[in-house]
Amino acid sequence: MKKLLAFFNRSFQRKLLIFNLVSVILTAIVLFVFLTVSFRSVNDFSLALNTDSMEQTVQDFLMRSVREQSDITWLQLKAAQDNLSVLGRTAQKIVDHAADIQANQSIFQTPLFQNPLTEESGALTSPVDASFDALIPPPIAADPRAQQQLALFSLLNLSMDAVFDGNVNNASIYFVGDQSSPVMLSYPNYHRIITLRGQEALDSLYWRDFFSTNIDGWERYYTDAGLQQQFPNPVTVEEPYYDAGGRGLVVTMFYPLWDHQGAQFAGAVGVDIALNKMIENILSIHIAETGFAFLVDGQGKIIAMPEAGVELFQITYEEKLLGSLVYYEGALDTSSDLAVQELSALMVASQEGYERLALTDLGGNLRQEMVAYASLPPFTMPGYVEDSWKIVIVVPEEEIFSALNQTRQQVQEQSLRVSLLSLVILVAILAFVSLVTVRFSTNATRDLRTLARAADGISAKNYDMELKLRSQDEIGQLGRAFETMSGEIREYTVNLEGKVAERTADLRKANDEISRLNDQLRGENLRLGAELDVARRLQLMVLPPEQETSNIPDLDIASFMRPADEVGGDYYDVLRVGETVYLGIGDVTGHGLPSGVIMLMAQTALLTLSKSGEKDMERMLSILNQVLYNNILRIHEDKNMTMAILKYRNREFSIVGQHESVLVCRQDGSLEVVDTMDLGMPIGLEEDIEKYIMTSQIKLQTGDTLLLYTDGVTEAFGRKKKQFGIDGLKNSLVRHHKMDARGVMEHILADLYVHIGEATIFDDIAILVIKQK
Repeated sequence: MKKLLAFFNRSFQRKLLIFNLVSVILTAIVLFVFLTVSFRSVNDFSLALNTDSMEQTVQDFLMRSVREQSDITWLQLKAAQDNLSVLGRTAQKIVDHAADIQANQSIFQTPLFQNPLTEESGALTSPVDASFDALIPPPIAADPRAQQQLALFSLLNLSMDAVFDGNVNNASIYFVGDQSSPVMLSYPNYHRIITLRGQEALDSLYWRDFFSTNIDGWERYYTDAGLQQQFPNPVTVEEPYYDAGGRGLVVTMFYPLWDHQGAQFAGAVGVDIALNKMIENILSIHIAETGFAFLVDGQGKIIAMPEAGVELFQITYEEKLLGSLVYYEGALDTSSDLAVQELSALMVASQEGYERLALTDLGGNLRQEMVAYASLPPFTMPGYVEDSWKIVIVVPEEEIFSALNQTRQQVQEQSLRVSLLSLVILVAILAFVSLVTVRFSTNATRDLRTLARAADGISAKNYDMELKLRSQDEIGQLGRAFETMSGEIREYTVNLEGKVAERTADLRKANDEISRLNDQLRGENLRLGAELDVARRLQLMVLPPEQETSNIPDLDIASFMRPADEVGGDYYDVLRVGETVYLGIGDVTGHGLPSGVIMLMAQTALLTLSKSGEKDMERMLSILNQVLYNNILRIHEDKNMTMAILKYRNREFSIVGQHESVLVCRQDGSLEVVDTMDLGMPIGLEEDIEKYIMTSQIKLQTGDTLLLYTDGVTEAFGRKKKQFGIDGLKNSLVRHHKMDARGVMEHILADLYVHIGEATIFDDIAILVIKQK
C-alpha cells in the first residue's frame, strides 16, 4: 500500500488522473443505480395500482352476482310462500265459518266440491283419474268426523289448483286435518296411497308420525300475542328433505289453522316446493374457468355443492343425484382445513361478505380463492326461529388475475432487457470518459513537467533553454520569466492555442452532454415502445380465434380488425355459451393505449356476463355500462364507446345497444338496414342507462348475411377526400353476398383499400361477417 501511495505522490498527473476517474465512475454508477431502481419502482407501482383496481372490480362483480342470485332464489321461494298464505287465509276463513257453511249442505252438492272415495288397503282414497287426491288413513277411515272434515275443506278445490299453478317449483299443495282427524286433500293427484309403501306407512297418522313437534310451536304462536306481533305471517318452513315420491330435494311450508272458538289446532295447509331447478340454477354458475357456486343454510350445512367444491374444501359429504345433476351435501365445519372452518364461522355470524381464502388442495398446492356470499331473507322455522340460507360463489384468484400476471411477467422481462442495455451503454461511456480523462490529465500536467525540467536546468546553470509553455495561469507567468526574449510572441501563441483548447474542451463537454441525453431518450423510447407492444399484443390475444368461431354449427363467421395506431379502440367478440352465441362490436372514442385498455375492459365484462348465466340482454348491457363507467372514472379518462351486443339462438338475433347500423343482405340480394340509434346510448357516459336500452329482433334464413362494422370503414377517405360511406359498404355487400363469410369479408376489404389507395388511414377498422348456414 505504501509503495502504491508513493507511486501516485511522485506524479501530479497520476493524482489528477485517479481523482477524475474515481469521480466519473462513482457518479455514473450512482446515476445508473438510481435510474434502474426508479424505473422498476414506477413499473411496480403501476402494476400494483392495476392489481388493486382489478381486485376491487372483481370484488364488486362477485358481490353483485351473489346478491342477484340470492334475490332470484328468494323470489321463487317468496312466491311459493305468498301463494300458500293466500290458500291458508282462505282455509282459516273456512275454519272460522265452519258452522255456517255446514248448515248449508246444498253447497256441497256442487260437483267441484265433491271428492268421491273408494276403499283401498283399508284406507279411503280418490280414484287415480280424479283432479284432487283425498286420503283418509285406515286408523280413522270409519270415523264420521274425518269424512266431515274432508267434505268441509273440499271448498279448497275452488282455488287449490290455481295456487299450485302460480309457481313452477311447486311439487304439491295440500290440506291436512287436525290431530284427531289428519285427513289429506292434495293437488295434483299423485295418488299418495302409492307413495306410502307398506301397511305400516299407510297406517301412519300425519301429525303423530311425521311432524310431531310442529303442533306445539303453532299452539304457542296462536296463544302468544307477542309472537304474533313478531311474526305477522304464521307460515313455517321445514328443513330440506328427499321426497318419498321421487320428486327430489323438497322443502315444505305450512300455514297452520286455528279454531278460535275451541282454542285448538285445526289443521294446516302445506306446499311442497321442489328445489331441483333452483339448485340447477345455482350449480350452473361458472365464473372464469373453474369458479362455482353452492347453497348452504344459516348454520353452514351444505344444501347443494358441486364436486369441485367438495374436493377444494375437503369436507365430509354425501353424494346426491337429481336426474343428470350430481351434487353433494355436508357441512363446512367438517372440513379438515382450518381456513374453511373459519369461513364457516364467518358465514354463520354475518349476512354477506367477501373473503380471500388460502386453501391447500389434495395435491398439497396452496391456492388463493376469492369467496363472496350473500343471504336470502330469513325463513321462519318450526318453533318460530329464523334461519337464512346463503349462496356462495368461489373463484380461484389466479384465474381472475391471469392476464395481469402475464403482463407483469412481460414487463419484468422487458425491464431486465432495458437494464442490461443501460449497463452496456454505461460501460461504453465509462471507457470513453476514461480515455478522455487520461488525455486531459496528460495535457494538464505537460507544462508542469516542462517547468520542472527548466528548474533543473537553472540549477545546472543552463539559462539558454527555450520553453514552449501553453498555460496562462501562474504556471504560464512563471514560464514567461524564463522566456523574456520571446515573451510577446510566446504569449500570443500560448493565448491563441489556449483559447482553441478551451473552446475544444467546451465543445467536447457539450458533445458529451448531447450523447448522454440521446442515450437517455433512446432508452425511454425503448421502454414506451415495449409498453405499447405489450398492450397491442394483449388486445389481439383477446380477439376470438378462427378455430373458435368455426366451431359454431349454424353460423359461418369471418372477422378482421386493423388499428390505426399500435393500439386501437375498436372491439369485436364472438362467445359461445351452451346453445347460445353472443356477438359484440364496439368503438372507443379515439385510439391509442387508453382506448385499447377500455376495449379490453369491455371484452372482459362481456365475457364474464355471458359466462355467468345472465340471459337478459338489456340487463347485460346495463351492467357492462356500469362496470366501464366506474373504471373510466377510476383511470381519469374522458372516453366512451358505442357498443352493440347480439344474442343468437335458433336463427334469430336479439340486438341491444347503440352502434353503427346493422346491414342484412338476404339470399336474393335484397338489403335491410337495422338502425340501432334507439336501442341504447354510448357506454360510459352515464352510470345508469337501463331506461334507454331496447331490444330489436333479426331473423335469418339459410344464405342470409349479417354485417357488423365500425365507423373506420364508412368514414375512410380516398384520394379525392371522399368517404367510402354506407352506400359504398352496401354496394360491396350486395355484390359479394353469394360467397362464404370469409369471401364476403375479403372482397369488402379489397373494395375499401381500392377506395383508400395511397391515402392515410386515420381510424381503426373492424368488420364482422355472419352468414346463416
